[in-house]
Amino acid sequence: MPKIQKIQKVDEIANKLSESKSAALIQYQGLSAGDIGNLRASIKKAGGSMEVVKNSLISRAFNKIGLSLPEILTGPTAIAYCETDEIAPLKEIDIVNKDKEKTFFKYGVFEKKLLSVEDLNRFLSLPSKSVLVAQFIGGLKNPLQRLVYAMRFNQQQLVLTLKALSDKKATETN
Repeated sequence: MPKIQKIQKVDEIANKLSESKSAALIQYQGLSAGDIGNLRASIKKAGGSMEVVKNSLISRAFNKIGLSLPEILTGPTAIAYCETDEIAPLKEIDIVNKDKEKTFFKYGVFEKKLLSVEDLNRFLSLPSKSVLVAQFIGGLKNPLQRLVYAMRFNQQQLVLTLKALSDKKATETN
């Protein structure tokens, strides 16, 4: 790859890392081509993307965004970018981790901070954004439902009391 193309690729990776909500460096060694294709498709479906990049270009891109990797990357490395959801694409990788009983994660990036494998595992234990939104809406909905039921109950009691009074007056006048 000519030098100009390498510089452009480093800039592209740095921009993607900066614009992504989170990202992870993964070592995909041990996966078949079909498994990698399936992983790439599931990451895309979850709102992310994955690309295989040379380790030297990854290191330069990390330096460009102000992060330095604690060690020199070795072996085949891919970057998984999370564009729409911070966690969902990474959970797809974690599913493969558990299926293959390996750890494919090398490092992660969240809010311009470098995450170790342990940090990534804690990060992945969080519920996804859609689950959090559903829990929040459910939390808001529950008190409102109780208020509606309480108000209906009082109205029903008032109507039943008025009906009982009118029935009593009707029987007294007859």
